Amino acid sequence: MYTAACQINDITQDSANPAAQPAPLQLSVVIPALNEGLNIGPLIERLWATTKELALNAEIIVVDGGSADQTPQVAEQLGAKCLLQRRLGYAGALRDGFHAAKGDFVLTLDSDLSHPPELLKEMWAKRHQADIIIGSRFADGGRSDAPFMRHLLSKVLNGVFSTCLSLPIKDLSSGFRLYKRDALNLGAYRPENFSILQEVIVRAFSEGYSVIEVPLHYEERASGSSHVSFVKFAISYLPTLYRLWKLRNSSSTADYEYRSYSSRHPLQRYWIRKRISHIKHLLGDSTEVLDVGSGSNYLAATTPGFVALDIEPKKVRFMARSAADAKLGDARALPFPDSSFSRIVLSQVLPYVDDLASAIREARRVVKPGGTVIVCVPDSRRIAWRIFGALYRSLPNVKASGVRTRHRFSRMKLVERFANNGFRALKYRYVCGAELVIAFQRVE
Repeated sequence: MYTAACQINDITQDSANPAAQPAPLQLSVVIPALNEGLNIGPLIERLWATTKELALNAEIIVVDGGSADQTPQVAEQLGAKCLLQRRLGYAGALRDGFHAAKGDFVLTLDSDLSHPPELLKEMWAKRHQADIIIGSRFADGGRSDAPFMRHLLSKVLNGVFSTCLSLPIKDLSSGFRLYKRDALNLGAYRPENFSILQEVIVRAFSEGYSVIEVPLHYEERASGSSHVSFVKFAISYLPTLYRLWKLRNSSSTADYEYRSYSSRHPLQRYWIRKRISHIKHLLGDSTEVLDVGSGSNYLAATTPGFVALDIEPKKVRFMARSAADAKLGDARALPFPDSSFSRIVLSQVLPYVDDLASAIREARRVVKPGGTVIVCVPDSRRIAWRIFGALYRSLPNVKASGVRTRHRFSRMKLVERFANNGFRALKYRYVCGAELVIAFQRVE
């Protein structure tokens, strides 16, 4: 037995001398391991050498799945922390390691020396370019020493996932990754197997975090045999793909509105593009535009000069990487001085705010005298919206989001609302005869 060497995670700090507290950890390295006694030693030595070269304050955590060899003893002798795995499967080992990690960044890699730890140097140099960095066999410059058929099947499987989930990632199944701590959602992951690797990425994208790849030379394990059956591995991914597809296509995901512009659904693609066309026509040449409740609106994301404001942090995270100036804020209390913008866009916002009067008053306060507020809402009085609205509400991704409208509008009702708050109606257009796009001008 090795329980003396591999302790269940119960690490405490020495609080007797507060002045001697260690410096904050920059990096935690998490290594799932099972019977890797011949590989774990060289791996840890190379990791320590790499972190020393980078002058990092780091820790190495080996999550042992119940090895019958000397894996835990070797790991602890070389200065790693060894945890006895509590949760099931590969996913359980990763989650145990994530919970134990204290660093600002978390590196994961395999224990069999197939992942060269020296790649950490390139990943660390790019740590501020993305929230997750993947060592990728299939990125330009990457390669694999795995047998041809296994490499081909892995590439096909990754291609299917990337395409079906609309992810710009070529190697979703690579376990060699550098995470910013904030990008890990420890309570959300469901799998027990290797599909946690895809789930982490899908959930990160859904929360507005960014992912990039660096080329990886994947080497065959140095010794021992793999613990993975590739056929079972591939078959187990089928239900995972369906579950992640539903998550990825939920209307609550950070990039939902942006992706809708290029949706594979022809009606959705047409609808979004028509709405944007109407908004652009009503905006004219103005360069002072505030998009309130923008979500990940394609127009705001691709047009310099837009200020994109949203109440959801994940939407703001996504938009912060776009051409827009992204800000966190509420339509009922806009974080801007009076008369700040010549144009304001309220696209699909007013049906969902609980205090409609406050949102309209705030729009009037922030728009300049003579400026324009463009509003997009479904026209509930129109037969076209009754048909399209019923179809829209029946979509699985809309039902799953749990978002419900609080207010319904007709064109006459909306004009009356704005007229009573210091606006005059200018002109309007419709999308498919159902969604109203209308411009109001602030008057004294």
